[in-house]
Amino acid sequence: MYLTEGDGWLVSANTHREMLLALYIRDLAGIHPVGMPEISPLNPEVKPSAAYEAERHEPAELRQEWQSWWEAILAGTPDLEDSEEPDFSCFDDSPTLQVLMRAHYGSAMSWAEDRIAEYEALSRRHASIGRRALLERIIDEQIMEMEREPRAFTLNLVELPLTEPRAWFVEPSLVILSQHLIEDPELFRSYLQPVIKFLI
Repeated sequence: MYLTEGDGWLVSANTHREMLLALYIRDLAGIHPVGMPEISPLNPEVKPSAAYEAERHEPAELRQEWQSWWEAILAGTPDLEDSEEPDFSCFDDSPTLQVLMRAHYGSAMSWAEDRIAEYEALSRRHASIGRRALLERIIDEQIMEMEREPRAFTLNLVELPLTEPRAWFVEPSLVILSQHLIEDPELFRSYLQPVIKFLI
């Protein structure tokens, strides 16, 4: 996790366990297309080995159930608890998704925990070589350009292992982005600078 703050602003960067789980299930079951924002596939690739299971159900129903779960995650619904196993009663209203969770939760959780460990190591490396300072420079530059007092703001960056090196603006305080995007300073700036400008 990375946290930086200044006069009236706070920015955090971290990964997100339940987003990793949800995207793993999405890719595993070959659920597509889904609603906005449509986040790119995971990297390393999760092969759609459970797609045949999904085909036994109504594809549109499974897409809707998954999308409802994803929207709840974005809205900040409490994380899925391990105590939900093995029934996953929180998915009683999403029976198709519930079947997939019962069958694949173990592999999904193992995959997610591996990605979290990789992210923590990567985040430490980014901080140690100064990459995290880029975000602070963008904020300072935008504040210097303003002809009024900047507004206070909070920004949460959720960094995930995704195939596309880009960011997705979800809402004013939330951006989802590839955890490797910061390795391309100009591309990182092209996505984050407009967000910072909007917030301040």
